[in-house]
Amino acid sequence: VGHRGFHNVHDRSDVRPLENSLMAYEAAWTSGICLCECDIALTKDERIILAHDENFARLGMDPTSPLCNRTVRDLTFKEL
Repeated sequence: VGHRGFHNVHDRSDVRPLENSLMAYEAAWTSGICLCECDIALTKDERIILAHDENFARLGMDPTSPLCNRTVRDLTFKEL
């Protein structure tokens, strides 16, 4: 079972695909992994997204952005 797609926390972060991303799942499937685990969350406007953490502080492109520290459930899909 692929963990959040083809994601391994022991790989270098500049080499592995971003967890729970389409690229991570495609990498798993093309490598012969048939099952992948994913994490889902609900946005403020009730859209389902793939997200492991309650916010994006760990994965955000700009960790200084105030949006990175807000919880997924407090953000709309457009804000994400």
